[in-house]
Amino acid sequence: MSDWTWEYEPGAEWVVGDMPKEHRDQVEALAQRVADAVGVRRIGQPFDITESASGVKTFAEGPVMIWYQEDYRDDVVLVLKVSHALA
Repeated sequence: MSDWTWEYEPGAEWVVGDMPKEHRDQVEALAQRVADAVGVRRIGQPFDITESASGVKTFAEGPVMIWYQEDYRDDVVLVLKVSHALA
């Protein structure tokens, strides 16, 4: 496990809104796996102020797709948008 976390940006109501709890749980599990993977990938890489955040990235697994940014200043994955194929 890494120290990286994740959060919705600008907030859960905006990003997942009235998505059913089951789908929201899938989104949040995927967001945590992405945060863990970013943390592992960044091991040993020093912080560089010129690279404070990534561009927008996407990742999909099963019916869930997330759009996110990696914020290297705060070790956090910002989930910007989600899509659930079964929603």
